[in-house]
Amino acid sequence: MLSRRAFFAAAGALSASAFSSGPARAAGPAPVPAAFPLSIAVAEGEAGAPVRDDAWVDAQIAEAVRLFAPAGVALRKVGSRALPSRFAKLETRADRDALADALEARRINVMVVASLRDVDDPGRFRMGVHWRHRATPDRRFVILAAHAAPSVLAHELGHYFGLGHSGTADNVMSYVRTGAPVSFNAAQLEKIRSSARRYAAGKQLDPA
Repeated sequence: MLSRRAFFAAAGALSASAFSSGPARAAGPAPVPAAFPLSIAVAEGEAGAPVRDDAWVDAQIAEAVRLFAPAGVALRKVGSRALPSRFAKLETRADRDALADALEARRINVMVVASLRDVDDPGRFRMGVHWRHRATPDRRFVILAAHAAPSVLAHELGHYFGLGHSGTADNVMSYVRTGAPVSFNAAQLEKIRSSARRYAAGKQLDPA
């Protein structure tokens, strides 16, 4: 027969067991950083002036910030620097690759140039591109031409965060514009979030 003291000791142990939290839960997905860093480099023209001024660059960033906000991903300019005039006009794949020597580590590098020839169709010029250095594809960056439309930075950053092109008019990742507001769709926003968490977990980019 249990003594009175043994009975209450056993009851206390049972109660503690009933309210224990059990095995530790696995860690959830890595949080998205407060903001991803954009490092801006603007080529100098022949006269030594930048091919685009700060106001133009800031307008491109503001539009990208607006479009990425529904994904919970923030972008912030953390620096701006000049590129030598030899980078102002990019004609070939080698010209694009050469920009890799000007990259800042652990940041999303955005290079603004005067002109960007289409290397697949040399008769055309592009407004922007997400480019991977051919010999070392981990070195990647965004190139914007000086005549880029307002949502081009957002489009190229979409590629940076893993998106392909879209055939839907007025989608950020489409080439088709009707004059209506542009946006990402729900699946694209989820892909952006997923890539952002992966970048955060891999510590590929410094938080801004």
